[in-house]
Amino acid sequence: MERNVNIGRRDFLAILFPHSPLYICLFYILWQLRWEMSIMNSRTKVVSVQGITWMALLIALQMVLSKLSIGSNMMQVGFSFIAVGLLGYYFGPVKAGIANVLADIISHTIMATGGSFFLGFTLTALVSGVIYGYMLHNHKVTVLRTFITVLLITVIVNTGLNTLWIHMMTNVPYLTLLVPRIAKEAFSLVYQTGLLFIVLRWIDNSKFNRIDR
Repeated sequence: MERNVNIGRRDFLAILFPHSPLYICLFYILWQLRWEMSIMNSRTKVVSVQGITWMALLIALQMVLSKLSIGSNMMQVGFSFIAVGLLGYYFGPVKAGIANVLADIISHTIMATGGSFFLGFTLTALVSGVIYGYMLHNHKVTVLRTFITVLLITVIVNTGLNTLWIHMMTNVPYLTLLVPRIAKEAFSLVYQTGLLFIVLRWIDNSKFNRIDR
């Protein structure tokens, strides 16, 4: 769906307040991000040239995969989550969140295919990177952890935040948008868990599992 913003003069906080449970989760994620950044600053961690190179490659991969999908709008299979998952796996919540924001901004400026830039989806990119990084970085790859990671993305990001942004852009009632998305997101939960686990398990057992770690 195009990012054509049509909010008018409605109070932004008045729009968000009815969905406060979602934003409690969002606040917790951002609090965790602030904590991770303080830890990084205290350790004065420096990203290696190899790490920057791989991060740039994964950002490019995410932008390419975001343009690829299979199926109709109602049951669409995308693949960009794999690149974001890899960013989280390798670089942790802070760097993955920042890298995913950069990918979103570049995708909708340099590689724009229509529609206007909307800040809400940039926030979505940040939260996605943070969740993947927090759940996957320096953790053993298991089916359960992968499932919980994708479940958090599905509930907080895809079903929650993205539905809210579309509601704000189109003025269509939130519940009217939410109901038909449930089946789509349930399907996405299954195939994304499977694909992400296969990719991460292969990488975890290969020579590529120590980049910038």
